Amino acid sequence: MPVADLPGVGKARAASLRRLDIHSVTDLLRHTPMRYEREAAEGGIDALPTDGKTVGTARGEVAACRWVPAMGYGKKGRFEATLRDLEGSAKTATLRLTWFNAGYLRDRIHAGMWLRVSGKAKLFDRYPQIVNPKWEALDPDDPDAHPEGKAGRLRPVYPATENLGSPAIERLLDGVLAWALPATVDPLPPELLEHHAMPTLAEALRMIHRPADADEPKRARRRLAFNELLLLQLGIAVRRAEVDQRCVAPKLRHGPAIDAHIRERFPFELTPTQSAAVNEIAADLARDRPMNRMLQGDVGAGKTVVALYALLMAVADRRQGALMAPTELLAEQHFLSISRLLEGANVRVALV
Repeated sequence: MPVADLPGVGKARAASLRRLDIHSVTDLLRHTPMRYEREAAEGGIDALPTDGKTVGTARGEVAACRWVPAMGYGKKGRFEATLRDLEGSAKTATLRLTWFNAGYLRDRIHAGMWLRVSGKAKLFDRYPQIVNPKWEALDPDDPDAHPEGKAGRLRPVYPATENLGSPAIERLLDGVLAWALPATVDPLPPELLEHHAMPTLAEALRMIHRPADADEPKRARRRLAFNELLLLQLGIAVRRAEVDQRCVAPKLRHGPAIDAHIRERFPFELTPTQSAAVNEIAADLARDRPMNRMLQGDVGAGKTVVALYALLMAVADRRQGALMAPTELLAEQHFLSISRLLEGANVRVALV
């Protein structure tokens, strides 16, 4: 289902989602949080965490507010408000709120209003303060006019864009998870999940987007990583089967005479391990199936000589061979070393 068909997603928001490579609901579910912020349960102002790291939520009455213009700037400055909590405390608790360059709040927040605010509080002049908090107006006389106090949770923080912040992505997922998770089909059988102590795919998606505790995202990532690795291995297996069953490679002639002729081109004898590698490669190249091998060795172990042997097998069968290098500099080095080894031979070497 395209995300553009979701409620609340217009053309502008769909374009922002595309910039995050989110085109479908599946892409949205796979857009996992990059980190989490601990959000404390809503409580009184005197119970707010003031470590500057934990997001706290409180409500209260605006006792006073003012606009403080910046020196020399007419439109820049800060809007300040003082929130007081008259409930559940023997003395009045106060919270300072500061919004920078938010002059529009002068027409929206005034003394006597009730607000719910959330943010990371710090002590400033012995008083708790939240800079640029999120806020919503409340009606203290109508308990049904606003939602109940928020419980503590881990709030996901998503990769976002300038026009589409993490809270908007979170709200979008809130409308999707309820119906998308029950419709999620798990590709793994239950006995495999039980053997590896992994959650179902639907539960893993729930854990990563709406974790109940700090351990759930770790369990979810393990399951999602297992899916990715399994898909990669299946892709490799399918590709290998296709190569083995459908692809045809030319058989390269090989025998004692060709082997001796190639070895004569080297100014040294191959080591036993080089000879073993050469024999396995020669056997592969003599088949009508493409070879798929990895040659591993330390720097200076003689890997280039083994590769050159395979190239000369192709030349001995009147074909061409190519040695590909990841950088131009390395290609030049191989060209020079191979040219020296084949000096005087009837083999043309070229750097492409």
